[in-house]
Amino acid sequence: MSRKNRHMTEFNPQFRDDDDTDTSSTDIPSLLGQQVAPLKPSAPRPSSEQKPAPAKKPRAAAKTVKTSADFSPLDPFSAAGTAIGPDRLARIVWAFLALGILVRAIRYLLDFPLWPDEAYLAHNFLDRNYLELLKPLDFGQVAPLLYLWIQKAAVTVGGFSEYSLRLFAFAGSIASLFLFRQLATRLLQGLARLLAIGTFAVAYPLVRYAAEAKPYGSDMLVALGLLVLLVEWRLRHREQQRWSWAMALAMPLAVLLSYPAMFIVPTVLLAMGVELIRTGTGREWLSWIAVSLLAAGSLALLFYSSAQAQMNTAGPQMRSGWTASFPPLHSPKALAWFLLDSHSSEAFSYPTGGSHGASTLTTVCCLAALVVLLRARQFWLAMVFGMPLILNFTAAALHAYPYAGHARVMLYMAPILCLMNGLGAAGLLYWFQNRRWPVVAPTVITIAFLVGVGGVASVRDFLKPYKETCWQRNRDFARWFWNDKAINAELVDVTTDLKFPVSLPPNDDGLASVYFCNQRIYSDRLAKRQAADIEHCSTDKPLRCARFRPSATTDKDDAKFQDWLKAMQSKYQLVAAERYPLTFFVHEKELQFVDRVEVYEFVRPPDDVAQRPGRLQ
Repeated sequence: MSRKNRHMTEFNPQFRDDDDTDTSSTDIPSLLGQQVAPLKPSAPRPSSEQKPAPAKKPRAAAKTVKTSADFSPLDPFSAAGTAIGPDRLARIVWAFLALGILVRAIRYLLDFPLWPDEAYLAHNFLDRNYLELLKPLDFGQVAPLLYLWIQKAAVTVGGFSEYSLRLFAFAGSIASLFLFRQLATRLLQGLARLLAIGTFAVAYPLVRYAAEAKPYGSDMLVALGLLVLLVEWRLRHREQQRWSWAMALAMPLAVLLSYPAMFIVPTVLLAMGVELIRTGTGREWLSWIAVSLLAAGSLALLFYSSAQAQMNTAGPQMRSGWTASFPPLHSPKALAWFLLDSHSSEAFSYPTGGSHGASTLTTVCCLAALVVLLRARQFWLAMVFGMPLILNFTAAALHAYPYAGHARVMLYMAPILCLMNGLGAAGLLYWFQNRRWPVVAPTVITIAFLVGVGGVASVRDFLKPYKETCWQRNRDFARWFWNDKAINAELVDVTTDLKFPVSLPPNDDGLASVYFCNQRIYSDRLAKRQAADIEHCSTDKPLRCARFRPSATTDKDDAKFQDWLKAMQSKYQLVAAERYPLTFFVHEKELQFVDRVEVYEFVRPPDDVAQRPGRLQ
């Protein structure tokens, strides 16, 4: 075997972390589908430090006919691990985990203002109960049922705020760091493992969606959890049935918690089936069938309980917005360009990147990883890594789900892309070293680059703790308005308190959701769910009625409000009226439209003593 091929498949036990599972033992089944003879008792190692293994009762012959080979995590550049040292590699891994926690905590604690993509969904948690979340969602939103219930529980227990809305995403992002370390430890070794964990820790899409009130972060967590369970199941299902039970429990939860799980769940079931074809017993096949039925039943439950209603109302609008992410099957040339652009765009921004080829480096690393897998004959693992993309592409061809485009819609692929990025980067560094580059220098530069990505992201968040300046201004307005305007006055909203309906344009892209969410957060009275009290409305304590008026309000809508205003003036004296603009910018410069908040101030007429309005419920 050539020196190069030997490095591509070499496994060195000395590079293993002290707290990592020993995967070199022949008692652990193979993850990578290697065919070997049945296991036989082996003599203890000559090392004086190894303790003799306790004696085990021999299994029945019927249970030991089919076995798997030892699992050897991939390490295409073992020379780098030798040069850096196993202890130092382990310390750097833990340093990356600490950095990952830090950058996520910074993003979360900076308390970014809500922007429309978050507010559209968060608006549904203002007044709906759990059963009402089964109905079509406001503002054309779609989200899996279990995610909606978790978010509703968070705002019910912790109060409606930016922190509570993003708590689940943040907690899941922290847990994912340790889950990913477990997965990377099983599949990779040495420098490849280090670079994969480093990429996962600092990748900008993972840091950003660790503090966003949308289900993208939970999509990634579900995919990662299923991959970890798949790996552990293949390692241990023959000795420990609990992994089959864990898989049976995880499948329904995954389907109910994440829509993109429809790409990961079939991949996991297929991978389990491929393994059972080679080594499965009748009992294990029955277990696989049960897991598959549970997944299918959960999918049917989700579809008929809420997903169907959501897609009937929001589907046409969403498909219209996803047009650029559907493959142009009518033209081979356009399809080739689509594939090239999709695989080097924002969806592959690990650890960083962007659109129009800015993520090409990640694409190159993923291609290098594929070469490593195929040369090492790890076809099972290549199937697991590639099948979700094939299923996603099929769904995009059917105009059911976008392919690539933005990172958020493919965040479920982040664990796989980070693993391939680490494996491919290690393979490329080995290739460069094999052409008489120094061993350590390129490795140190790569590690420094990953650290720099995490540092730059945090500095950027400190300098600009908002997505767009207009969202910061809108939140600052809410903080001022719902506090200062309530001083020595009874401040109410005509929609929230007085139940006058606000008329929104179809498929609203305006600021209504941002306005009402900020209202609930920054009005002390509304945050406490207290009813407005206008019983003592007087000259010294006026009644101030706020009305949100979208820019798309029609003359008919204004006429209805004028009728309401006349009815109010029959009981109160209108003494003042004010207007405040709320702006919607894109990329800081492109003004989309201007909504308004109108304030009407009333006092009780001096001669009106008999008619006293009561408490508004």
